[in-house]
Order: sequence, then structure tokens, then C-alpha cells
Amino acid sequence: MRKSIASICAVMALLACRSDKPEDQIRKAFEACRAAVEAGDAAAATAPLDPAFRGPDDMNQATARLFLLGTFRQEKVGVTVVRNDVAVRGNEALQEVDLLLTGRSGGLLPQDASRCSFRLRWRKAKGDWNLLELQSLDGR
Repeated sequence: MRKSIASICAVMALLACRSDKPEDQIRKAFEACRAAVEAGDAAAATAPLDPAFRGPDDMNQATARLFLLGTFRQEKVGVTVVRNDVAVRGNEALQEVDLLLTGRSGGLLPQDASRCSFRLRWRKAKGDWNLLELQSLDGR
């Protein structure tokens, strides 16, 4: 009986520590994308893209996946998050990130591509945060 009570208390404590804040949910979704990029998994990296997703140069879901597949064939990519700011308003959120990209050998990618800044617009639909728009802040 005591073990059961202790187990229930432990589960309740873990649930109480879990963060359901929208900002944390978005950061978690972004981190899953980042990890998928580093793993070379284009399907997982593009999984949270909204069906109406738009990126640079009118990129949509399909072209984003093709872009990543092509990139992963040429290079193993490392992504270090330098800044990750999230602001939520209702079912929409803006995230601004600064990233440092590294290549297969561990060295920096070409100078113009090594540090990137992006604004991401997220939308909550059916309980999940989906990436609606990706905009480069570097003018690329």
C-alpha cells in the first residue's frame, strides 16, 4: 500500500513539474526540429510545418523537405541556438532565433551562412503548434 501511495505521489510530482506553457511547447517543437536537422531527418524536421507554411523564396512544405533532403546529401549540418525568444498571443506566436551552423568536418560553413537569424510564426491547431511562416532576418 505504501509503495502505491509513493508511486502515485511521484507521478503527481512529475506532472506538476511538467510545463504546459505555450512558450515551452514552442521551444520543445523547435528543439525537435533542430535535433532532426542534425540527425539528417528531413521528414521529422518538416513534420511541424503547417499545410499553409511559407518560407523564404515562396518555399512551401514540399519544397522545404526537398531543400533539406538535398542539403543532407551534401553535408551533415550542426545547429547551435544562440538566441531563442518566444512571444505568444492567443493561438499565434512569434519566435526569433539566432543560429550558428556548422558543417560535416566541424568547421564553420561558408562565412555568409555560418550565423543566421530567423523569425518564425507559429499557429496552434488541434492542440499542436505548427510552423506557419519562416522569415530570414539576414536579408537572404
